[in-house]
Amino acid sequence: MSFETEFFGPGNRLRWDTIQAGSLSADVQQRLGPFLEDFKRNPEVVALPRVRDDGRVQWYILCRSARAARFARDEVRSFLGPTYSDYEGRPTLLDPQDTVEAAVLASYGNNAFRIEVPRRELLDMARERLSLLISLRNERPTRYARRIRAAGRVLREFEYALLAGGGTAATDCIEELRSSGHLSAANLLFLDVRRLAAGSHWDAILALPELEALLAMVRPRRVTEALVRAVYAARLREFEEGSRAEEAVERFRVEIFDRFRDLYRTQGNISGYEIDASFLMAAVVSTPSRPEIAQPTLAAYPPESVHRPYLSALAELIPSAPAPIQARPLDRARAAFAEADVDRAYGLAIELPPSFDRCALLLRCARDMGTLAAARVALESLDALPDHDRVRLDQHIVLSRIRDGLSRLSTAAVAIPDQPNVAADIPSTWPMWLRRLTAQGPWRGAVPAAEIAAREWSVTSFLQDPSAVQETADLLLGERPPWGQLSLRDALPYFLEFCVAAGADPRLKPVYESLFLTIAIDAQVSLPQVAALLRVTDLRLQLGVEPGDYVEILTQLMSAIQAVESPSVADTALEAIELLISLACPDTRERQQFVLRVSSLFQRWYRRIDAAQFALLRSYAEELGLASTMPSQDQNTSANQEVSEWTALDGKKIALYSLQESALRRVARVVGELCPGARVHAFHDHVGGSPALRAASTTADVFVLATAAAKHAATLFVEACRPKSLVTLYARGQGSASLLDALRQFIVKRGGTS
Repeated sequence: MSFETEFFGPGNRLRWDTIQAGSLSADVQQRLGPFLEDFKRNPEVVALPRVRDDGRVQWYILCRSARAARFARDEVRSFLGPTYSDYEGRPTLLDPQDTVEAAVLASYGNNAFRIEVPRRELLDMARERLSLLISLRNERPTRYARRIRAAGRVLREFEYALLAGGGTAATDCIEELRSSGHLSAANLLFLDVRRLAAGSHWDAILALPELEALLAMVRPRRVTEALVRAVYAARLREFEEGSRAEEAVERFRVEIFDRFRDLYRTQGNISGYEIDASFLMAAVVSTPSRPEIAQPTLAAYPPESVHRPYLSALAELIPSAPAPIQARPLDRARAAFAEADVDRAYGLAIELPPSFDRCALLLRCARDMGTLAAARVALESLDALPDHDRVRLDQHIVLSRIRDGLSRLSTAAVAIPDQPNVAADIPSTWPMWLRRLTAQGPWRGAVPAAEIAAREWSVTSFLQDPSAVQETADLLLGERPPWGQLSLRDALPYFLEFCVAAGADPRLKPVYESLFLTIAIDAQVSLPQVAALLRVTDLRLQLGVEPGDYVEILTQLMSAIQAVESPSVADTALEAIELLISLACPDTRERQQFVLRVSSLFQRWYRRIDAAQFALLRSYAEELGLASTMPSQDQNTSANQEVSEWTALDGKKIALYSLQESALRRVARVVGELCPGARVHAFHDHVGGSPALRAASTTADVFVLATAAAKHAATLFVEACRPKSLVTLYARGQGSASLLDALRQFIVKRGGTS
């Protein structure tokens, strides 16, 4: 392929293969100027001139792809247009009989086009404008487009982050969802409330500027639970000391109930000590009172429970129920719902004979309660309706919307009007839920149903059915269509939440084995997901594994850690080593190899690994007899630079609390190594109230609590003794890495050295 150009005059030809090889004389390079430079920098689009025998000047714009051609046509038309050329932006029909254009077609096909300068006096101006286009294109900064992930994938990562206590990762997920526009402002607010609740930032929840709007709107049950806990922790917990139940109820009556009344409509699908105490107070101040909730609440706490005395004191303050007013049962149920006593309204509505009004009330109660059982009862009430009532319900906007929302929880593949018995298909066990994922027809409500089930279904009842446990384990690894596999992965955080409530129960061993593989083989590995995998690893190792299984677990875990491809995985890797040290080891050589692979990972990211992480890794290595294989601190430039940051703790009194004594010893050693001037005091009291712990709580400049490995009473004791002016930090996990990370984040926020 050759071009006869105006740069050399008639008869001079420039061979195309000479341009590609780059072997051009200095004279030729000078004459072609910016066009050759453009070819070298940006081979996607090349502009080369040609002079016809009749004197016409033409330019060929050669593009490597159709996308590049689209952009090039727009740009050339903008810079030349009809003023300096005959080009109007349309594709050019090249002549295959012409040797030059035949070569263009052979190399570029329809991705090349031709423009012509109509008059010789315009030639210099056209060349200048094309040169300007080339110059601007070369100076244009590179755009790094951010890949927008599916909302379900990000939400899955968010749930994993909450399980692992990773507040930073959860924040990143919320920001990604906000920037991508996947969720509404209300849904983003819901996620933010849950993130704050996971970090026990109760005051921050109550300080949200959107709090009043949040109280007025329909919320997910998890968000309502977070709000109830926030109110209790910030305004009512102080009355536990001394069991001052009457004072707590008085504050609840005067300052809380009127503003937050909507939070206490129903206790459906929310649970916990703070929830129970709050609803007992609501039962005291409600009109009429709710004495019926006292006995079921107290039954959940054995006599030796530390919480039972205070809950009993609250229950004793509930007035006796007044004599029921002689009214129709339907009117009583409606009145209970109007009084925001949804649980009582639901119980009364169940006893009513079938009718449109009963169905409407059950639908509204089921929406507020957010349980699968209530949804099943509400949908079953539809079956007894005559045809004219069904039509009436279809025409009611609110009720039909509630019905459609509840029907999505059913595994049925058709809508309510076509299948009246849809209530029977609402899952009641995990095997039933998992079997539905194997069907070809998608189930829109698969993930929401799993989220509700994880909080509603009893893990105790699940463990009492060995066949259901084994079937669940088998179905987790079974075949399913793509939509079912995606739904399973999105729902795994909820299923994991359900299982870990039982801890290291031997009956769950097959489920944990399947759950480990399901998480480990996910190609889309993320840091929160690795943290979840580590949690399952902990449970499996506690239950005991064979040497072969131990090797496989460590191999899969290391593969997941390496797949993250980020130095942010360093703390998780350190937590994994600490876990392996603390639990029985069937293969010491494999454990040592795991530590060495983590060391290699640290060396790869050494500029992003701080001094505390390197020091902790060396501490682990010394315990395992691998000290000689670890890099020394002076080999790591970044570590030397960051030692100075830890001097911000110089002269400060640092208190650490955790039930893991080994973790406390490691952290105290590392802090002493990085900042010899810091005074570190470690506590592992099983109950609060010791004089030493009280003194440290009132005087320590910084107090770090590993709440995941701390007794509730001791944590409350420390919080009660801490002055507001002093710093209290909460470690996200139980291990040494979490305690050090809490201190490191404190130093970063305070600006390093002081």
